[in-house]
Amino acid sequence: MELYKSNDSDYSNPYFAPLLADDLSDQPETLIITAEFCPLRDEGEEYGRKLRAAGNKVEIFRIKDALHGFFALPPSFPQVKICYEIINRFLDEVSNVEE
Repeated sequence: MELYKSNDSDYSNPYFAPLLADDLSDQPETLIITAEFCPLRDEGEEYGRKLRAAGNKVEIFRIKDALHGFFALPPSFPQVKICYEIINRFLDEVSNVEE
């Protein structure tokens, strides 16, 4: 968080970093995808663990051999393909509403 804060008061603002929120209960089903070589990876994964500890349904995936911003690469890259598969499966699950 040190890399992108504008001032120290950002640390008391959960909109700056939801990881800092006191209450994370009653959140929607959440999918967190991180890149193995991303400076924000640990923060994202910790947020997922904190959501889970608050009783939420959370899926956390770390994409092996991926760099920050990898999702902007063409879909022919293996890491992007894997990511699409994870996202599509998650969306299928959360949108599976009985008619």
